[in-house]
Amino acid sequence: MRTEPIPRLGGIRDPATFKEHLRLLQPDIPCDLNLELGLDSPLRWPLDRGGVSISNRIAVQPMEGWDAEPDGTPSERTLRRWQRFGSSSAKLIWGGEAVAVFPRGPRKSESARHRLAHRGGHCQTTQRVD
Repeated sequence: MRTEPIPRLGGIRDPATFKEHLRLLQPDIPCDLNLELGLDSPLRWPLDRGGVSISNRIAVQPMEGWDAEPDGTPSERTLRRWQRFGSSSAKLIWGGEAVAVFPRGPRKSESARHRLAHRGGHCQTTQRVD
């Protein structure tokens, strides 16, 4: 059993520290010590897969922001957050986010009604990204 604390990955600030963390975990994952920055970075390279092209490999995967209205529709804070995703360097915004929790857990019929009832509001999030 591991006795040393698990480091907070956000606190790892350089490749050497990350590589040492990987060495302790012993996974079989390569890690470059030299990071390419700016336009030379592989994250800035275009990507074409299956007829879909994006101009770089930087992605955002939104999760629940805990900022929807009580009825599950996007609030101004939700829309502002999505607008910021769109104005970032990321060229891929993957998926969506959960916005409502039912007190006893969703039943399939309630969940489907909720998704249909708020579809228009959630379309605003993608309009803010444009």
